[in-house]
Amino acid sequence: MSKTPYQLTLPNEIVSELHLKHNQPLNLTLRNGQLIIQQTNNPNERQTLSLRHFLIPSMVMAIIFTIYAVEEKMFRIPLGGDNSIASAVIMLSEISGIFMFLLIYFQQQRQQIDKLRRKTSWRVLPALTVAFAIILAFVTSGFFWAINYLFQTASFDLFTSIALFTMFNGIINFLMIYSALSISTLFITSIFVMTIIGGVLTAMVTNSSRMWWQYNLSFLGTDNALDSWQFNATLILAGLIWLALVDYLFVPLQKILRHNRRLITLRILLNLSALSLAGVGLFPNNAGRLHILHDQMANFLIYFILIMMLGNRWLLPNAPREFEATSYIICAILVTSMILFQWVGYLSLTTFEIVAFVLALSWILLLFQNIYRLYYHTYQTFVVPIS
Repeated sequence: MSKTPYQLTLPNEIVSELHLKHNQPLNLTLRNGQLIIQQTNNPNERQTLSLRHFLIPSMVMAIIFTIYAVEEKMFRIPLGGDNSIASAVIMLSEISGIFMFLLIYFQQQRQQIDKLRRKTSWRVLPALTVAFAIILAFVTSGFFWAINYLFQTASFDLFTSIALFTMFNGIINFLMIYSALSISTLFITSIFVMTIIGGVLTAMVTNSSRMWWQYNLSFLGTDNALDSWQFNATLILAGLIWLALVDYLFVPLQKILRHNRRLITLRILLNLSALSLAGVGLFPNNAGRLHILHDQMANFLIYFILIMMLGNRWLLPNAPREFEATSYIICAILVTSMILFQWVGYLSLTTFEIVAFVLALSWILLLFQNIYRLYYHTYQTFVVPIS
């Protein structure tokens, strides 16, 4: 295939950011109508294709599982329940999955060229580690609960059990490696949305027989609810992911808009909102002091979000007009709902909390999207000539 002798002139900012050298070969990929330029020695692709990263830990965990089964004389192992394939996968995969997540994450950060990004990655590591550990425990527990429900009383011989354990453990290790390789602003945003929506919906379904809607949304985290710790853990986990996401959003902007008071104020408000969300789960709506703390955290969360909505034009540089108008409309609906609940008595507490939750979450996601565009569309888009 003949090549047309065109030249692409790269801006100095890109050359400096990627530490490119003269006559260095690059990969040019056409994907979904977009041209993507990558360095030929892309570490992510090498690690993605490496099978040993998830096969070796799977074999190690399979050996541990085998030794335990033989010592306990478990030659026929049930699929679910105590001392089962499911319990072994949940416990051992938690260990191997988090270990592989940290291992790949460390490798990625050592290869990170951007010093500021590398510093931020180390700072958000504790929050990400805790978040992914809880998510892994939730997902594996829910998956095997469903499997055990479908295949009740199912059991397998030792060799089949080892094969099933190794397969499930390998899948989990692969997913955790993929997560470590995929850490980015968009990926963390997706995890945040899936965590908070999935956790709340699960709590609603679990407590449907207890008529939770006759009380309020916070009932799902009280002692009267079934598995209330899951609802509270979801809010705490969402708060941790929110904090990590704010770091990933604002770190690139710090390089361009240094000491910008508007962005600093917005970042502080977002961090305070994340801590308030975590506080709602940390202090369940039980009687006594916990009820007071729970209400204070919930009120703080609403106030911080309302402040950001009303001040979006000042807080977010170059905010689109559509976003400004949407912010004011959502803010007006929230205030109206608050009035209808507290003073008119038209809305129940449950209805008000659901409306506020949906509107606030939708607006926060819009804000994250506009912060992301502020950097990548405004400051990372270049016009390059082709000669």
